[in-house]
Amino acid sequence: MKEMVNHPKHYNKEGRKECIVEMEEKYGTEAVIHFCMLSAYKYEYRAGLKNADTVDEDLKKAVWYRNYATQLMKKEMEMCKND
Repeated sequence: MKEMVNHPKHYNKEGRKECIVEMEEKYGTEAVIHFCMLSAYKYEYRAGLKNADTVDEDLKKAVWYRNYATQLMKKEMEMCKND
């Protein structure tokens, strides 16, 4: 089965960083935190609406985005402590 939750292949162009990593570099950590929280909401909101068979996958994606946002928030807090 193709990996569709954690780092799906279509989220990464060959020879480049994963899209979300490039987003953070280009737009900043705070913007990506907001993106992740909104993406989590989107996946929860429409879980299973496109395809009833993907409810579990959609909810796992929501969790992935929330976890990524949490990691970024922790990173930001550590950076503020060290300043």
